[in-house]
Amino acid sequence: MILDHRSNTAKEHRDTWRTDPRMIAGLFELLRPCYIDGCASDENHLLPEYFTKQENCLQLNWGLEAKKRGVPPAVYVNPPFSKEDTTVATPYNGMANFFRKARAEAERGVYSQWLFRARPGEGWFPWLLASRIWFIVGRVGFVSSETLKLDDQQTENHCVAEFIPDELPFMATGLALNRDDIISAGEKVITKGKYPIITARYAQLMS
Repeated sequence: MILDHRSNTAKEHRDTWRTDPRMIAGLFELLRPCYIDGCASDENHLLPEYFTKQENCLQLNWGLEAKKRGVPPAVYVNPPFSKEDTTVATPYNGMANFFRKARAEAERGVYSQWLFRARPGEGWFPWLLASRIWFIVGRVGFVSSETLKLDDQQTENHCVAEFIPDELPFMATGLALNRDDIISAGEKVITKGKYPIITARYAQLMS
């Protein structure tokens, strides 16, 4: 996730904001767990298996990747929110591209869970593609890759989209999910060490 043109964040850090470990752990508990971090790097991944920008999740077959890596076909994505780069022959970003890919992968049996900005009036918003859309009540903070600190002064709302195999959307319904409930569930599971890397990222954040 990134901050947009109003951001004071250095350009090289705008596409590398990390999900609050409590949020991802909570979403895994309240919705369902994922096993591949779909837009990550060697520095900021939250799961043992992950796709980097160089690997380009838009060009990978997620089901085959999950099988090759020995994990269930379930992908978590906190996508970069930068505008689509239309100067390249092979797409690697763009919200519309991401959600079309998620729909295609769901039809091939891959579950995916997306945390992104709640802008339901935009053409790319996945009303007609996602199986379920959850609007988060309460502002969501993200971890800066520059400072490794939680920025909880976000000015935008966020939501979660689920792309579920065998749940073909007619039009996804907007459901409410409370941020504090997500964080509470995440904190509980982090203390149990169920997701080692997420627990380690949380310890790093708290240090």
